[in-house]
Amino acid sequence: MQALIRFFVDLCLLRRAPQDLPASTTLFRAVLTADLFAGLLVGLISGQPILSSLVQGIVELSLQLGLLYGVLRFTGHLGRFTQAGTALLGSGALIALAALGPLALNPTGSTESDAAALGAFLLLLVVAWNLLVTGHIVRHTFGISLGQGIAVAVGYEVLAVTLISVLFGGG
Repeated sequence: MQALIRFFVDLCLLRRAPQDLPASTTLFRAVLTADLFAGLLVGLISGQPILSSLVQGIVELSLQLGLLYGVLRFTGHLGRFTQAGTALLGSGALIALAALGPLALNPTGSTESDAAALGAFLLLLVVAWNLLVTGHIVRHTFGISLGQGIAVAVGYEVLAVTLISVLFGGG
């Protein structure tokens, strides 16, 4: 377990690549559960009801994995799905846990304070880090440059935020 956590830390520090993971459906399922749980914690810390957080997490994971599957199938690299999906989910879970601290400072609350401003700044750094890590994973998965991978990550994030906002009223 410790080696697996160390792997995802290294992945988030851009020292490892998704192809370094075993193509294991058991690991994929475990990391999927961890990512869903981490997303649920983020929703709860953000003040969302548990059911809403859970449904939003399922929708976002379905979108992410569905797009990954579709593009890998379209490009003829479907065999990379398990490793790339596991890498995205594991790094997503780790980064979601890193976001809990800044979110606890209530950066989206109605009261302005130095702590909330710090939380907002730290949360912005976590979002940027997430885009970089996702870009890194996309780069290795599709054999493109890091800049292109980050552009794909930004495009996906815009799509996901828009969809969640439309479906859940501002998610």
